Amino acid sequence: MIAPQLPFHSEPKTRNVVLGNERIGTLEFPVLGDLTVNEQAWLAANGAEKSAFAYTSRAALKIARAEKVEPIIAHNFVARVLGSAMGATLELDAIESQWVVKYVKDLEEAALKVVEVSTKQQNLLVTCMIRFRLPGMQEWTPSDTSTISSELAEEIMKFAQVEQSRGQYQTAEEADTQMKELLGKQLTERGRSQQPLTGEKSSISSDSSIPATQISPPNDSDGSKPDTLPNASDKETNSDETTYTP
Repeated sequence: MIAPQLPFHSEPKTRNVVLGNERIGTLEFPVLGDLTVNEQAWLAANGAEKSAFAYTSRAALKIARAEKVEPIIAHNFVARVLGSAMGATLELDAIESQWVVKYVKDLEEAALKVVEVSTKQQNLLVTCMIRFRLPGMQEWTPSDTSTISSELAEEIMKFAQVEQSRGQYQTAEEADTQMKELLGKQLTERGRSQQPLTGEKSSISSDSSIPATQISPPNDSDGSKPDTLPNASDKETNSDETTYTP
């Protein structure tokens, strides 16, 4: 059954984008500049809105209280350490080097959760794009997504992230302001309830999760840990990543 057409005063602009290459195959997706209501509902129903921020902020708030520093400083430290476990460059001052050793268990726990949540989010975004935007793919599942090449999956994921954000990108200043507001809200809520900063689940969500490059089915985890967290002297180089621009 063909859906009725809305009587737009101005027709929405439509175009397609071809993702992939001759080696891994190409797929053509319609560019909407947004997610449809059905796409958003499917992602929400499958848990794609769960954020790694709840886990990074838990470790950050514990460090902030114990070391008497601003929460945003502690969160930036946690984010950098977890990013280094996935290949990003890490430089620490003397105090931060002590934090790595002192809070290694908290950082390892956060790293495991970040990888788990980020991998599931990426898998679901790719699955959603294939399921709703390619003809005849209505039955495509997250397990099916794990069978395609990682390179093609990453291209689809980048495209999906741009669609999800409606083509809007945050500046570094905007992201920093948003992070301060989220951490400040969480601290206020914890102060009202007078509950400890550790061992408590948070309902705060954010798009500032640490990305993982692996895309695998959400329920097929093998329980393996990410790369070992670095020592203070470790420095690794992270290659630049290209971003799809609609």
